[in-house]
Amino acid sequence: MSALLQRLEQSAPALWVEVSPPRGVNPEPLLKRLAALKGHIDAINLTDNALARVKMSGLVFGSLVRARLGIPVVLNFSCRDRNRFALKSDLLGAAALGIDAVVAVAGDQIPPAGSGGVQPVRDIDALGLLGMIAELNRGDTGEGRAPLKMLPNLVAGGVANPNRIDIDREFELLAHKAQAGARFVITQPVFDATVARRFLKRADALKLKTVLGILPVKRESMAQYLKDRVTDLKGASSHLDRFAGMDEASVRARSLAENLALMKTLAREAAAFNIMSGGGPSLAIELALEFSKWRKDGDH
Repeated sequence: MSALLQRLEQSAPALWVEVSPPRGVNPEPLLKRLAALKGHIDAINLTDNALARVKMSGLVFGSLVRARLGIPVVLNFSCRDRNRFALKSDLLGAAALGIDAVVAVAGDQIPPAGSGGVQPVRDIDALGLLGMIAELNRGDTGEGRAPLKMLPNLVAGGVANPNRIDIDREFELLAHKAQAGARFVITQPVFDATVARRFLKRADALKLKTVLGILPVKRESMAQYLKDRVTDLKGASSHLDRFAGMDEASVRARSLAENLALMKTLAREAAAFNIMSGGGPSLAIELALEFSKWRKDGDH
């Protein structure tokens, strides 16, 4: 079993932070900020051109994170932007670079405005990508040639939405992902312990380790954007409404306090937390350091 999976088996929850790679060619500012997390988190989860916005290759930035910071890397792989050959090539590259796990995602929709006429590839879907990872782990590149001499041994994960109104349909899809080879699942952000526990119980029945998404909100406009534009969070709109009319300092303070309390409440039940940096990495880093301090203080 990989070290990352072993960590998810422990009683104390693992702590991941999700960030997007840099927008340009200079990785140094973000690497410097992430260095504050050394010794406090168990992995960095890198997005793959999230929200259809171009960033540095996660494969390249992930290799820098591992080499320079020594923090394990969980790398999202989007089906939106690459065909089968490109996906297989990058997956083999991830294995060669020692990337600790990969997450099969469909990829966000490309908005018509500002897309420049870009068309998504979507040669396969997330379920197909999980099957591809399983084939590569067996040494099969799908070309009818001799198996690979050195097996990649990629740890695969999937994603799910605990806030979905039709939660039974969400678990039908998740069951297929587990059957295709997913070992863990990263959720969309949760804001409510009851919703989280409902998801944890059913994911456990599928033998999946659950990494609960945690999203600190930076300002009122961010909460409004999430409510209006992110379909997966429609079921959490009542939480996001609570930030209406608040100034930025108050939103930050309330969001940090509420998320920290939620993480403490669920600490004995979740395999891990994945703190998302939708409003920029500063708030996610602050929350991660606060939870790390609480986690290191002893038994709870």
